[in-house]
Amino acid sequence: MTIDQGARNNEILIEACKDDNLDMLEQVLSTDNYIDINHTDGLGNSALHYAVKYASIGCLEIFLYYDGINVNAINDVEGDTPLHKAAAHADPEAALDMVQILVGKGASMKIQNKLNQTPLDVVPSGTHAEVKSWMETAALSAKTGSA
Repeated sequence: MTIDQGARNNEILIEACKDDNLDMLEQVLSTDNYIDINHTDGLGNSALHYAVKYASIGCLEIFLYYDGINVNAINDVEGDTPLHKAAAHADPEAALDMVQILVGKGASMKIQNKLNQTPLDVVPSGTHAEVKSWMETAALSAKTGSA
């Protein structure tokens, strides 16, 4: 295997997430070639960032079963984690699903982006009341130690 093959597979991870292409994702993950599950593009976005951006919930769920996946990866441009992107997603139903999945897998609600915003701070007001309520309850549960 060459470095180019590994780089190509890492790029395919991101492309699969843009289209929620589970067949492509499973194919590249099943190869013997080197794959960096936390690979980032030139903007610092990981495949998880793209899975959330495009509401590719199938890809998101597959990635989160891999040991070593960085659920709190911070991109270079905004300083956002995948949870920031999920909380701010335009589709409130998809946002809620993705937030619940990410928090369930250990994503931190405390990380601030470059604008000093936590994921809860970026939830759109008005249209995402259920997302905001769920995140507030989860944050309170984390503070009190109940889960």
